[in-house]
Amino acid sequence: MKTTKKKKEKSAIQELRDIRDKIGLDIQDMTFEQLKKYIDERLTLHPTAAWRKRGDVAL
Repeated sequence: MKTTKKKKEKSAIQELRDIRDKIGLDIQDMTFEQLKKYIDERLTLHPTAAWRKRGDVAL
């Protein structure tokens, strides 16, 4: 009889922790201005993100 190994999937919680840790490493030595630019470049879930690129929304 042949046994098969079942691949264990990552849980959603573990994936979120991994993402959080990666972001933490990316931003740990940034200044406020660098952090603001980092967030503005990567902000995609907020509805105004597309408007900011066009310049319609003043910050």
